[in-house]
Amino acid sequence: MAEVQALKAVEPEGGPTGVMQAPPKASPLKNKRWGLIFSFLCLFMIPVGLGGAYFGVLASDRYAAGASFVIRGLEGGGTPDFVTSFTGLSPSGSTTSDSYVVRNFLESADLLRQLDAELDLRGHYSQDHIDVIARFRPDSTFEELVEYWQWRINTTYDSTTGIVTFEVQAFDAEMAERLAQLALAAADRLVNELSETARRDSVQFAAKEVERAEERVRNVRLELVNFRAERGAVDPMVNAQLDAELMASLETKLVDIQARINALSGSVDADSPMLVQLNRQARALEEQIQQRRALIGRDGGQGSPENTAEALAAYEGLLIEQNFAQQSYASAMVSLETARMDADRQQRYLGVFARPFVPNEPAYPVRVRDFFLVMIAAFALWAISTLIGYTIRDHMR
Repeated sequence: MAEVQALKAVEPEGGPTGVMQAPPKASPLKNKRWGLIFSFLCLFMIPVGLGGAYFGVLASDRYAAGASFVIRGLEGGGTPDFVTSFTGLSPSGSTTSDSYVVRNFLESADLLRQLDAELDLRGHYSQDHIDVIARFRPDSTFEELVEYWQWRINTTYDSTTGIVTFEVQAFDAEMAERLAQLALAAADRLVNELSETARRDSVQFAAKEVERAEERVRNVRLELVNFRAERGAVDPMVNAQLDAELMASLETKLVDIQARINALSGSVDADSPMLVQLNRQARALEEQIQQRRALIGRDGGQGSPENTAEALAAYEGLLIEQNFAQQSYASAMVSLETARMDADRQQRYLGVFARPFVPNEPAYPVRVRDFFLVMIAAFALWAISTLIGYTIRDHMR
């Protein structure tokens, strides 16, 4: 009897006798609401709270100092072309490339080594009063210090005006100003080195050409000295002229004697002393003429290098070589002077119009702006995650 009463106690009113019903299930809408609240709390409220606590209380103040400059050259201003007048850009790209070089140098490890040696950047950025997020770990590698430095320096370049601007950050106002001053001085030294290198490279080739021309002139003059010493004559051309005059005189005498011989041949005997004497003189003159011709090289029978024709040909060749060498040397000297003048016009210098100064107030972090950025990012993360979650659940049904 007690068991029957127990069964009746669990039976719902109006339900069939002896049939048990399951308890009511939770509403799916209620589960969705709790999941949405939980995701909003995790993805939005907690990040916004942490961001507000960091930027409102924990974040350390960072001071900023910087400078603005342009890289100028000494080139003479010419008439601008149509493209230059229309765009306003500089017709020369050399200062543009130098500006990009300087901009990259400001973020490079080379500059960081100089600044670290002068100001101990590793010790400054790892001070205990700096918040944990912005603090640099003192046991980090140099590569990590370079990455940290690139977060603490900002560089810009305006291709229209050619202005390079940089800004360095430090956790002390005086330190920020000293960092900017040293960085600006290092950039100035770099521009001077680039200018000197360009000038040296442009003159170096012309100087080598002058050296080669000088060596050529020196060698030709040495050959002339050796030639004159071997021939025993200062100027073979003068000797050749004297030989030609002597040949003309001998031939004139020979013609005169032969005329006298022809005149006496019909009036005196062949054994006449006068005719014999004239014939002897004619033969002597012919022998002298043959000898002189052999020395000059007209007959080609001697083949000796000591004849006048060969000496004259060798001497004329040396004179032509000397003339060419002197002309080449003069041309090389003109090219060298032109290269030096062009190099002086291509000299670069740093034109600074905004120098670093000690800041009175910290520039970073921009707390209100950064807090709102955290809010926007957290809300976007929550909204996208919620949308993706609902999309996946709808596809799984």
